This record gives sequence, structure tokens and C-alpha cells, in this order.
Amino acid sequence: MWTSYSARHAAQLIGLPESAVRSCIRDGLVGTPGAVPAQLSFRDLAALRTVKSLVDAGLPLPRVRKELIALATALPSGTTLAELTVEAHDGHVHVRGSSSPRAGQLALELDPRSRRPEGELREMPRAPDAPVPVAVPPATAEQWLTRAQALEERDPVAAIDAYRRSLRLRPDSTEAWINLGRLFAEASDAGSAGDCFKSALELDPAEPTAVYNLGVLAQDAGKESEAIELYRKALELDPQLAEAHYNLATLFDQSGDSRSAIRHINEYRKLTR
Repeated sequence: MWTSYSARHAAQLIGLPESAVRSCIRDGLVGTPGAVPAQLSFRDLAALRTVKSLVDAGLPLPRVRKELIALATALPSGTTLAELTVEAHDGHVHVRGSSSPRAGQLALELDPRSRRPEGELREMPRAPDAPVPVAVPPATAEQWLTRAQALEERDPVAAIDAYRRSLRLRPDSTEAWINLGRLFAEASDAGSAGDCFKSALELDPAEPTAVYNLGVLAQDAGKESEAIELYRKALELDPQLAEAHYNLATLFDQSGDSRSAIRHINEYRKLTR
């Protein structure tokens, strides 16, 4: 009997952020782009383990995706990345046994023990001992919010509905707007996600998580200059936002600004020690 895995389940099994798994699906490296919900096979899990090993070896996730896409394009019909033995050499992706690694640029050596892949959306902090929702229909905004948080992993569509119901009762909840936006972003609905993050900022212009998440959307859309400005603004609002430093380091590395890249990766390392 064939077993499939959701993007979230695969992320938990492999040890990658769910956003990274969804990026690989959109790139066509695993699964079927556009399929909702995602259905990943054992072979897809093997390919994701390849991605994880390259990230752990110190390569930024965007470079891993770019070079694996090029490798996958050159593979014979019927062959997948899961069948290759791929390594990292001198900051580049390399198929074991080939004469030289693929060309590319890498200005940084990132510490794999303390690094998070870029582009990961953030959710609002929540109490560690959040009450378990009781088995009665939610009636208040807070009850719908609690239900939405409990549904996120197993049923994101129902979670989106619950966040919407919570916001109808309490439209001034920045937490609900940000978490709803994150779910839309993970479902590849960048327009709705951006609207949610902007709604949170209308309520609280100093909310760093919303600004940071807008930066992630801009970076995913290839709007590097806009992403840089948003990450910088998020850091002005919250200097402890380590992921913003990491994403800035990645963007500056890609643009060839090694001095800025090194400065931000050093700040990231200080915050994650």
C-alpha cells in the first residue's frame, strides 16, 4: 500500500523547516508543484534528505535548490535526485564521482550547527501551556483562536477557517492576522498572506513579526531590494530577530556584497549561541 506524506510531516521527519520543503515542491524537486495537499513519496523523502545534508554541510538553501534544479534538468528520463550521491565541495553541489563541482558563488561559510534556512515564516509567540480546546463548538474569538492553533498541523484549511471566525469576532487581534497570513503563505497564496500581514501592521505598526514576514514574501517573489528594506525595518523594531540577520546575509551573499553578508551572519551567530 502506497503511503504519502504531507509537507509538514516530511519536514518533521527530515528536519527541514516546512517552508523549505514547500520551496522544493514549488521548484519541482519533489512532489507535484501545485498539488494541494502535497503528497510526497519515500523517494521524495530521500531527495529531501539530500537537500538536508547539503544545508548541513554549510550551503545556503537557495543555492542548494538552484544547483539541484540544474542537476535534475540534466538527468536522463526516469532518473531522480534520490538515485544520486550528492555532496558539498568548496561551497558547491557536487555529484560523487564527477570531475568537478558545479560552478557557483559562496562568500560565506555558515556554521551548520547554528544556522536556520532563510525564508522561514514566523508565527506569533504563544503561551507554552495553551489550553486544549474542549469538544464544544467555539463561541468566543479566543476559543476560535485556540482551535485554529490546534488545527494548524493536521488540517490547515480548517485552521484558516477558524482564524477567520476568530477575526470576525475580534478583528483587532494581530496574532490571528499574522498566523492566518503565515498559513496563506504556506499554501502559496502570497496575495492573501500579504493582506493579512498588512492588516496586522495597521493595528500595530511596530509589530516586527509582520514586517519580517512581508520580507519573506518579497524575498520569495525575487524582490531582493524590497526584502532587504523590510528585514532592516524588522531589526529596527526587534534587534533580537536572528532570522532577519540570516536572510540579509543570504541576500548580500547572492549580490556579491561579502562585507555586509559577513557582518549579518556574525550578528546571527551572536544571537543564536
